[in-house]
This record gives sequence, structure tokens and C-alpha cells, in this order.
Amino acid sequence: MNNLQAFFSHNKKQQDNIKKPISKSFIDENGNAIEWEFAPISPERDAELKTESTKRSLITQGKRKGQYNTDFDHFKYQRLLAVESIVFPNLNDKDLQDSYGVYGATELLGKMLTIGEITEAAKAAQEVNGYDLELDDLVEEVKN
Repeated sequence: MNNLQAFFSHNKKQQDNIKKPISKSFIDENGNAIEWEFAPISPERDAELKTESTKRSLITQGKRKGQYNTDFDHFKYQRLLAVESIVFPNLNDKDLQDSYGVYGATELLGKMLTIGEITEAAKAAQEVNGYDLELDDLVEEVKN
């Protein structure tokens, strides 16, 4: 196979889902933390999540009046990426949402997990989607 053929779609290695115990609050019959399963999302869906996490606001005063500020909410993006990447448990399951008294996968995740566990879910989502940076590194990058 020449070098170019290695890039053909039929030679591309598929990204495997990953399984990780995210919370000690959900245990099996043996007392072990149940693993959550994460799958990669498509680049198109990622672009939609980034758009949903971006807010444009019109500048009404000063030298830049009439221009727009673009603010990217990194924390919102991380949570949306985690929600989209989780395939087990099914956060869109109506019965699961009803058991927590919420509507929607994002709200459910916030009820099911602590903030530290949500961070762990976000790290797993980054990993399965091919991000090499750790969440803390991304947070620092956004701050600077």
C-alpha cells in the first residue's frame, strides 16, 4: 500500500468508545462503580455545539460601536460535549429524566453528578473526541 492509500476511508481506523466510572454514586450489585460509555461525535455536531456556546453582542458605545463582540462559553461547550458524547446511561431516556424531575439531557447530567464528576465526564468526552489537552489546560488557555 502506498502512503496515499493509507488515508483512504476503508483504511481509517474507527475510534472506539471508551468506558469509565464517572461517579461512585452509581454502583452495581458487587459495589463497583458503574462505567459510563462515551462515543465520539461528528465534526458537524461539534460545530453546532460550538455555535450554541458562542454569544455575539452588539457594541453600542465607544470606538467599536456597531461592531460585535464574540464570547465563547468554554464551560457550556464542555458540558454540551460531555452530554453529546455519553451513550450510557442514555441521558435522553424519559424515565431516567422523570426520576430526577428534569427535562433534557443537560439538566439531567447536572442533577445526576457533582461538579467534580461533571469535570470527569468532560475529560472523558475530550479523550474520546481526540483532544490531547487536559481540561485544566483548556481552562487556563481560555483565561489567558
